[in-house]
Amino acid sequence: MEGDLGRLYQRWSHTLTQALAHLEAYIDFSEDDNVEEEVLCRVDGTVRALEREIRGHLRDGRRGELLRGGVRAVIAGPPNVGKSSLLNLL
Repeated sequence: MEGDLGRLYQRWSHTLTQALAHLEAYIDFSEDDNVEEEVLCRVDGTVRALEREIRGHLRDGRRGELLRGGVRAVIAGPPNVGKSSLLNLL
């Protein structure tokens, strides 16, 4: 989660957290004049844009390339340490 995908997911999480905070503020303080009616429209637009971005991310075939193609790995070590047992377990 420290690479590009981790940063992307953190950004999505931050966006959703902000939208939730604005929505909760609207619910809690809508009777006061402190929160504008436009908050709901902005939250709705933000969430819909994020939904489109996530859907596009899921449709991107390159992201799952390692899952489809597999990973090449080497199991190396001295004799009789369990390399074959590990390979059989995997």
